[in-house]
Amino acid sequence: MKRIVIFICLSMNIAITGIAQDIHFSQFNFNPLTINPGLTGVFYGDQRASINYKDQWQTFGAGFRTTAFSFDSGIMKKKWSKAYIGAGINVFKDVAGDAQLGSTKVLVSFSSIIKITKDQKVSAGIQLGKTQNSINPDNLMWDDQYVGGAYSSSNLTMDGLNMEPFNYNEVSAGVSWDYRASAATMTSYDATQIQVGVALHHINKPELSFVSTNERLYRKVVMHGNSHFGITNTHIAIKPSFMIALQGPSKEIVIGTLFRLRTKEASHFTGYFSESGVAVGAHYRVGDAIIPSMWLEVGNFALGVSYDVNISNLRTASNARGGMEISLRFINPNPFKYGGGRGNASF
Repeated sequence: MKRIVIFICLSMNIAITGIAQDIHFSQFNFNPLTINPGLTGVFYGDQRASINYKDQWQTFGAGFRTTAFSFDSGIMKKKWSKAYIGAGINVFKDVAGDAQLGSTKVLVSFSSIIKITKDQKVSAGIQLGKTQNSINPDNLMWDDQYVGGAYSSSNLTMDGLNMEPFNYNEVSAGVSWDYRASAATMTSYDATQIQVGVALHHINKPELSFVSTNERLYRKVVMHGNSHFGITNTHIAIKPSFMIALQGPSKEIVIGTLFRLRTKEASHFTGYFSESGVAVGAHYRVGDAIIPSMWLEVGNFALGVSYDVNISNLRTASNARGGMEISLRFINPNPFKYGGGRGNASF
């Protein structure tokens, strides 16, 4: 009977982790390919690379550790005046709990970006790939391992249970609209950017289970928006953003803003000095966490650090500690030089 109860709990944990909660980052602006394949290649520059790491729920034991790497590029960006192609790759590794429930994703994305006007562009993209889920049963305890009240790790039968890794295919698609207006003058610093999009993930609803239970991954709809508003004749900009993710019975709403201060101005003509800036602010994940964050931008690089302060019903057990997240981004060439003063972390 105990075996059945443990197995049911394990199955529920897999379902909750895999179906209700996709891999996600609080700093969603640092990994745009995660939220929308239509954002592939949509940024100031030619190549973009990002590394993200999140350490979450360590107060509950092993917790969750997520690592991601992404790279994307705009192809034919300089040769084609009205349109170009975006291509990218996303790699994830997520490990959760004492059983080391793992998820490894390798996704490739392609997009088509069309310039409507000098300041506006639209894009549509598709993402294809494969995911492998795995678990380490050596860290689990079963009823047949207790003989005469004593535990024996060698007395494990696991009759009828298949803990072998399983794979499934991924298909996602998305669209976005991007508006960018440069500063009115070289020293007015009032550049504006607005970017919104919507994406549909897991279009194929792949089967998701270590056993034949016909559990399938819910499709996920993601709506998102980012913006940058430079305050005229100051070195300050306001950067509001939001993300809404709907997946089966689960819902995630994140909204907030950062305030960016230009700490060093770039050389306007020689390009010898790179611009730098710092941004601080917070986001609110509705019903779950407050997320203070800080970005540091120097030339081609941007570093983001955030922390999820848990305010949900789990705050007593978690001591309000959610998770630390660190992100690093590199864009080539220097986005300050070509981005109209919007900076590295501004897409």
